[in-house]
Amino acid sequence: MQGTLAVEIKHTPVHRLTCTHCGSVMKPPTEDFSDPLMKTICLFLVSLLLAACTVLPHGNQVVISKWESFEQAMQAYQQVQPYVTSLEQLNELGFTPDSQANVRILNRAEIVERLIATPDHYHDSLPRGLRECLNLTDDCYAHEVRVRVTRDKRHGNVVADFLNFRRKVETRGWEFNALIVLIKDLVVYKSWSGTPQIHKRSDTTNPLGPLQSIGPALTPGPDL
Repeated sequence: MQGTLAVEIKHTPVHRLTCTHCGSVMKPPTEDFSDPLMKTICLFLVSLLLAACTVLPHGNQVVISKWESFEQAMQAYQQVQPYVTSLEQLNELGFTPDSQANVRILNRAEIVERLIATPDHYHDSLPRGLRECLNLTDDCYAHEVRVRVTRDKRHGNVVADFLNFRRKVETRGWEFNALIVLIKDLVVYKSWSGTPQIHKRSDTTNPLGPLQSIGPALTPGPDL
């Protein structure tokens, strides 16, 4: 919400204080503008309007990762090759707990739960890596990576947003998930999913404004 801010004061019977950045209009009382008290009130209103135009909040939700974009994550994933890539090479690409945070290690039972719908009939349809993994007990495990980056930006009238009458939020970002199965120190299977571009808009209207959240609190609960 950065930009050039300007306040226009029109000397009409009703003085208008208009913020050209957000469009908010404030009307001081219709009194003589030469009155010192009136000048003080107007200066206060101007300061309040300028402050309101710059304080509309925004937020980020980021899972810490070495990749700065979906494309970087996919590029690293494409370098992983079953029966070729070693654990050391996997570490260099960022798919191990030692190379970056938020990498989860799955045991054999969790792999079965994630990838196999009917464990009793898996041998004919599963890839080679999974079949070999399921024949083992302790040497089969997986690394699961889940990265999600979103940025929320609020738009619209600052006063309506601040008082919770109407709030417009635009969310952008990306998401990448990968599952790498290993037997000892060798990759034997990989899969991925994700969303290259996340773009959402929400527009919430509360007729009661700041009093909207008080209603549920005043509703009596069930008798115990």
